[in-house]
Parts: sequence; C-alpha cells; structure tokens
Amino acid sequence: MRPTEPFRQEHEQLLQHIEHIAESAREVPRLGEEEREARRDRILGFLRGTLIPHAKAEEQVLYPEWAKLLDFADAAAPMVHDHEAIVARTERLERADIHDVDSLQELLYGLYALIGVHFRKEEDLQLPAFDDAPPEITEAVLKRMETATEHAHEHPHH
Repeated sequence: MRPTEPFRQEHEQLLQHIEHIAESAREVPRLGEEEREARRDRILGFLRGTLIPHAKAEEQVLYPEWAKLLDFADAAAPMVHDHEAIVARTERLERADIHDVDSLQELLYGLYALIGVHFRKEEDLQLPAFDDAPPEITEAVLKRMETATEHAHEHPHH
C-alpha cells in the first residue's frame, strides 16, 4: 500500500461528488426551475463546505511540504492558480441566472473539468513525491492535512 493511500481514497470520495456536477450539467436543460436551483445549491454546498476547505488545507500543509521535497519554493504556484480558478467559477455559479441554462451548463462542465484535471495533477505529480519521501514526513503531512480539513469543516466561513 502506498503511504499516500488515505489521501488518494479521500480524492476518490470527492470525485463521486464531482461526477454529480457533470451529471447535473447534462440534466440542467430538462430540469424545472426549482430542481435546477436545488441542484445548484447542493453543488455550491459541496464546493464551499468540502472542496474549497480541502483546497485551503492543501495550500497550508501539502503544497509547502511538496515544495520542500522538490527544493523549489514556487513549485505549487500552478496548483494554487487552479484553486483560484475553481473559487472564481464557484462564485460565478452562485451569481448565475437560474434561467440561463447555457451559462449554468458551461459553469458546471468547466468546474467538472478543472477539478478533475487538478486532482490528476495532485495524484500524478505531487503524491508520488510523498510516496518516495521518508515515511515520517508523509505521515506527518497526512496527519496535518486531516487536522486542517477537519478544522475547515467546523469553520466553513474562515
């Protein structure tokens, strides 16, 4: 078992929610206004309550440690940029007109693609460095990630 397996499993769980975003994007044209709004609210709840806090925890814990392993201070800048793009689209989704099916679909598909590619980058580019690192480093990082995400869930508005 790879040392980063717990992190990869968490990604698997998040990806199930992310599949729901693509599903909703496909279904938007066939949904009534109330159902459309309910879906958007549920997706925004997931993005704001789970995904974005997870991203913030990565920025505080995972990315600085990854940069240290690579000995390259700005290694994670592109990853942070992805997070900013996800947050910006989340805000646009919140403001989108519920009657504008095209915009809703575009934003949902965009979020789905952005998040999916971002996760692949973490799994293919970052996690192998932690799998190869001394186990105590990886264990400490995963523990700190857990604490940081739990803390973020308790205070979703910070």
